[in-house]
Amino acid sequence: MLGNNLALGLNLMLGGGESIGLAAGLTFGGAAFIQHYILRFLLWRAGSMPWNYPRFLDYAADRIILRKVGGGYIFVHRMLLEYFASPHWCKSQNSMA
Repeated sequence: MLGNNLALGLNLMLGGGESIGLAAGLTFGGAAFIQHYILRFLLWRAGSMPWNYPRFLDYAADRIILRKVGGGYIFVHRMLLEYFASPHWCKSQNSMA
């Protein structure tokens, strides 16, 4: 009898702990993590970005299009940045699709 109650109590505590842990994880950053990967998947599926984005950025840095600065990247030339940010470039890319 005592063994059954102990097993029931342990099962309830473990199940409750898992539920609380899942809720806390989603509340404190887990939801953002899931949203991040859903957005990456949707952009990759639409052909708007490669799946392995760090490898793509490293490739661009190796070709001297971008420069690594700390944990980020910058364009090596302001004109290149302005070209890719211009509405004209975006419109021409959309018309190709």
